Amino acid sequence: MKKQGAAAKNEKDGESSLLRKSMLVGALILPMAACSTSWDTSNLAKDVRDQAVDAVATDEIELTGAAFDPATQVKLGELKVTVNKTTAFNADPTVQQVEQKLREDAAKLGASAVVETQISSVRVSPLSWGSRSGTGVAVAAK
Repeated sequence: MKKQGAAAKNEKDGESSLLRKSMLVGALILPMAACSTSWDTSNLAKDVRDQAVDAVATDEIELTGAAFDPATQVKLGELKVTVNKTTAFNADPTVQQVEQKLREDAAKLGASAVVETQISSVRVSPLSWGSRSGTGVAVAAK
């Protein structure tokens, strides 16, 4: 009889311990999730990525789906960006967030426009509950 009582006590202690651990993990994750709703990535080199950009200049960069025109444009670089949501509870990344990230990266290269712009729909990725990516070519006028 004592063996059954000890086994039941151990099982109860195990359930209690699991519940405490789950609550601790939740308590640690929730504040981190509340701090940020999205994070992003870029294919730019770290030294270029870390440059500050002028918000006014960034807003003036045109995004277009038009093809690169070597007769009138200088190609400054290929852009690949991704905006991710932090948790399953955050809102999905918007097209505007991806466009802003493309503009910021283009500004860091000294571009006046991004051509051949493509923006994906939201999808689940290995590192995020929701990702939206964008690509384009940063250009300046000749």
